[in-house]
Amino acid sequence: MIVEKILQSKKNSNCILDLEKSLLSDDEGGILSSMDTFQELFTQLYTRKMIQLSSDLDTNEEKYRLWLIERKNDLVANLLTYLNYENEKIQEKSLEVLMTLVRLEGAHKETWNFPVKLFDKIVNELLNSNINQEMNVLKFQEYMQYDDILLHSLKAVMDILNKMEEVTDIFLTNLFYLLNTIRYPKEEFQTVGCNAFLSQNNPKTAPFLLKRRQLRRLFSDVWGRYLKFPLPLPLLKKVLLVLHRKVIPHLENPCLMTDFLTDSYSQKGVISLLSLNSLFLLMDKYNIEYPDFFVKLYSLTNAEVINGKFNLRFFYLTDLFLSSIHIPAYLIAAFVKKLSRIALISRTDCVLRILCLVINLMIRHKSVSVLFDREDPTTAIEDPFDFDEPDPLKCRAMESSLWEIKTLQSHVVPSVCRKAKMINRPLQSFELENVALNATMDSVSMQ
Repeated sequence: MIVEKILQSKKNSNCILDLEKSLLSDDEGGILSSMDTFQELFTQLYTRKMIQLSSDLDTNEEKYRLWLIERKNDLVANLLTYLNYENEKIQEKSLEVLMTLVRLEGAHKETWNFPVKLFDKIVNELLNSNINQEMNVLKFQEYMQYDDILLHSLKAVMDILNKMEEVTDIFLTNLFYLLNTIRYPKEEFQTVGCNAFLSQNNPKTAPFLLKRRQLRRLFSDVWGRYLKFPLPLPLLKKVLLVLHRKVIPHLENPCLMTDFLTDSYSQKGVISLLSLNSLFLLMDKYNIEYPDFFVKLYSLTNAEVINGKFNLRFFYLTDLFLSSIHIPAYLIAAFVKKLSRIALISRTDCVLRILCLVINLMIRHKSVSVLFDREDPTTAIEDPFDFDEPDPLKCRAMESSLWEIKTLQSHVVPSVCRKAKMINRPLQSFELENVALNATMDSVSMQ
């Protein structure tokens, strides 16, 4: 009703000022109602071309339209503020109206022209340096499916990064949230059209063509700049969890990730573990050399990691990395012995996974079956295996036996006993089934 009244006559324009007062009130219901009305109003104004400027306007009409543009600019400023309002519905509505304005401003011009200035303000607020924007970014994700939004989001991010001299941890976290919403388009064509936000509900808008090479270069530049910042530990973990799936396959030159990943892999504990998959991807698919990869993996094999939060990931990756039949026997023996020793001090679920992995490694690599057959030594004191030796070549695993597994045959948990007693008879030709070892990386990532 208010919208119709405003559109009927310029004399009713003061109703817009009343709407602004309602928008800035303390009544949350009134705020939401005002946002709805503004959204409808500007949709009608753009559709009827009542807010666009042109050279053929008389003075009064030009003044009126400039006044409407001022009202729109004030609305944008208020909506950006409301993105940080404590009421989630008001936050969501603010983003919805802002994106409606982006579509209206860009799609109702004679030629396709993305409203960069307005859109950059939205992205800049999503990357707030002082306020966590996770909820807003999650809502923004529905817009990132559009090619034009994806492209201009990356352009806006790059522009912000080029201007910033110092960054906060909150900014870096918000930027990760935004980058993590990207669903990279399929690589079937060099260009793709008709998936533009500005074309939504407006078939007359010229089609938007997304150039793959341009997108890949921009995507690579943004991630390259982002990973140069010193990321706080919780954020670094999140980045490493997605890097191998969402980032590296779409980079212009994945090999540029080598320094970042080798630095991460050189750290201790969880960070080393989480960098494993991406580093192995570079080695396997992009021929990056990392001579000490297995030595580092061996040092990472410890009770803290095996009994920790990301143990499924460890078992999955270790099984994957040790799957090649070209790995020397001494290296397999070292892992088998170290895992068996750790099993003595691990919780039951981890013991079962260790037993499955150890037995599968023995099935896979027949050359280390001597560890099953040798009776002596029977105690840790007599064992020549050096558990604390960081180099698997020097730990003397091949001179030892699996007395640890035989010890587990007396475990209080029956399932552990049954699994450990499998070494008492000739090993089967097929590997054991294990949820952790057969999980996909997507399920492992859900830990």
